Amino acid sequence: MQIHTPLSGDFDRWISDVNHICGPFSAKPLEKEFAGNIHKMGGGALEMSRVNISGAQLFRGLDEIRRCDRPDFFCIFQLQGESRVEQTGNASTLVAGDIVLVDSALPFSCTYTHESQQISLILPRPIVERTLNLSGIELGIRIPCHSHIASFANHLIAEAAHYDNLDAEESSAIVDSLIMLLKPSVIRSVGQQNPNERIFLQAASFIRENIGDPSLSPKLVANATGASVRSLYRAFSFRSMTVSEYIKTQRLEMCADYLKASKGKLNLTEAGYRFGFTSPSAFSTAFKQHFGITPTHYCQQRVF
Repeated sequence: MQIHTPLSGDFDRWISDVNHICGPFSAKPLEKEFAGNIHKMGGGALEMSRVNISGAQLFRGLDEIRRCDRPDFFCIFQLQGESRVEQTGNASTLVAGDIVLVDSALPFSCTYTHESQQISLILPRPIVERTLNLSGIELGIRIPCHSHIASFANHLIAEAAHYDNLDAEESSAIVDSLIMLLKPSVIRSVGQQNPNERIFLQAASFIRENIGDPSLSPKLVANATGASVRSLYRAFSFRSMTVSEYIKTQRLEMCADYLKASKGKLNLTEAGYRFGFTSPSAFSTAFKQHFGITPTHYCQQRVF
C-alpha cells in the first residue's frame, strides 16, 4: 500500500495519511518547505511504515491521545537525515542508525527540520507489557547507531522490511525478538531517575494497582507514595497531564482492554465498577467522551 503526498506540499493530505496509517496525530509546517510521503509496510503483527519528511513537526498531545483507541508503542528507526524526538522531558536528536522508543499513550513530538527518512514500527502494548516493566522504560532516549544493540536491531528490521507476506506467527516472533533486543537500552534504574520522574513512576504504579478503588485521588496517591500533593502535581505536570486525567485515562484504557478480551461476554455495569467508576452513567459518559462511542457499541464492534 502506497500513500503519497506530492513534493510540492499538500500538507493536509499528508497529515490525513499519517492519521490513517498511524492513528491520531496533529502537525504543523516549519519555515522550511514541506515535503512528505508515507508508505505502509509489513504484514501480520508487523505494522511498519516508511516515512520521508522535511519541514514539519508531528505531535501527539492530550486531544490526540483521547481519540486513540490503540495506545501502543512506536519504535522509530532513523534511516537517513536527522530528526528530533521529545517525550517525558527527554529530547533526542537522531541521525542515521539511531533508534528511539516512544509511548503513544503519552504526549510526544517529532521535528523534521531537514530531510529525514525513518521506519516507524508499532509495538503492541500487550507484548511490551509482557516483556518489559512499563514503570521503568526509558522513553524518548536515543539508542545510538554505534551500539551493538542498535546494529542488531537495524539489521533485523531491515531484513523484515523485505517481506510483505509474513504470517502472524512469524511477525510476532520478530516483534518479540526486537523488544528483547532493545530491553537493556530502554530499562533504567531508579537511581538514575530525577525526582519528578521517580515520583511519577511510583504514583503511576500505585494507580494501576489500585485502579478499582473509586476513592483514588491525588491526596490518596500522594499519601501512599510518600510524596507531597504539590510534588505529585509537579511530577505529572512534567509529563503535560494532571493526576486526575491520568487516573481517568488509565481506568478507561484498562477497562477497554478488559472489554476487548471478553468479546462482549461481560456485564458492562460490572466492568465499570471493576475499574473504579461509581455509576453506570458515569462510566458510559466518560467512555464515550474518551473513545467517541458508548461501551455497548465498543463491545459490538469487537464481537467476531
